[in-house]
This record gives sequence, C-alpha cells and structure tokens, in this order.
Amino acid sequence: MSIRPHSFVQGEFYHIYAHSIGNLEIFRNERDYQRFLTLIFSANGTKTIPRLDRCVDLNLVWDIANDKIDLGKKLVDIVCFCLMPTHFHLLLGERGNANIPKYLHRILVSHSKYFNLKYDRRGHLFENKFNSKHIDSNEYLLVLSSYIHKNSKDLLSWKNKEEKYPWSSYRDFISENRWQHLLKKNIIEDQFKNPQEYKNFVEEHYNDEVLL
Repeated sequence: MSIRPHSFVQGEFYHIYAHSIGNLEIFRNERDYQRFLTLIFSANGTKTIPRLDRCVDLNLVWDIANDKIDLGKKLVDIVCFCLMPTHFHLLLGERGNANIPKYLHRILVSHSKYFNLKYDRRGHLFENKFNSKHIDSNEYLLVLSSYIHKNSKDLLSWKNKEEKYPWSSYRDFISENRWQHLLKKNIIEDQFKNPQEYKNFVEEHYNDEVLL
C-alpha cells in the first residue's frame, strides 16, 4: 500500500480526486449525479449517513441545509467540487486530524455499492482509494479552484458555458449558493470584490499549471 507524502492536518486544505477504473462512466444519468451530490453533503458528519435510497432528487440535501437533519459535527469543509462522467474533484478543508480519509471512505464505498447494485457489476469502481494533494499556498488554492470549476470544459456540450454546469460548484460562486452553509466557499470568495471578479479570475487562470 502506498504511503501519502503528506498528512491531513486540521486547518489545511487539500485537492482530492478519484478516477474510475478503465474510464468507466460512474455517473450515467441525472439520478447518479444527484445521488452523489447528496452523498457528498450527507456523509459530512460524525453521525450515520441517512438512508439515501429514501431521498427524492436533492430533497435530503435541502433538509440538511435547513437543519432538519442533524449529521453531527462536520468532518471537513467542502469548498468546491466538480463531478465528471469518469471522475470527480473536491477541494476540502480538514476540520480534525485525518478526517478526510474517513469522509472519502464513506463516499467511495457508498457510491461503489450503489453503482454495482444498480448496474449489475462486481469489483472495484475506482483506480485506487483516492488521490490527494496538499494545498501549500494561497496562490495554489485559487488556481486550483479555477481548474476545478472549469473542468467541465472537457465535455463538448458544456464548453464555454461551464458556469451553468449543474454538477459543479462554479455556479454557486458566481450566482446563488444552492447549498447554503453546506458549501464553505468563503475562503475563496472573500478574496474577491464580487462574483464577477472571481469569474474573471477563473477565465484567466484555469489553464495555469495544476499538479495532479
């Protein structure tokens, strides 16, 4: 088993990403995306994850955001995200010590079980547990957010309209935040005068080198 070149330290931020085996599409329809988004937010607590098979669309997320469901103490800060057909990116803040591996384990196991049952398959779904990169500077934090938020440019149908892509937090940074306090975007948002200034930054810097 490989050893990570960094620890997960409270107060630090990390780029988390996971890719499917053999470019398998792990999100095949709107329901798959919605369930994974629900999982991202509902897994972020010390208490047991609610029954996801009972949720309709994103109603469970709204109930969590409106404090109708108590997930316990948050494990991580979810800063931004992008879900793609074969992989996903998360920018997370560590709220404890090594909470991120616990959080990712919940997500990967839950989605793998759901996917294998739904599509009648067996075996691992992802290439490895997950990949991570410690964000060691504010410059890297900002450039990484632009990289994540423009990731959907690689999908032909979303090129040049990435801010409308529903499975990314980009639209939540430049318009209304759909997820309310569940998305901790202030670490980036507070560094810009307004959403338009952030959008301009993303458009200018998303091609800057990001080390994966």
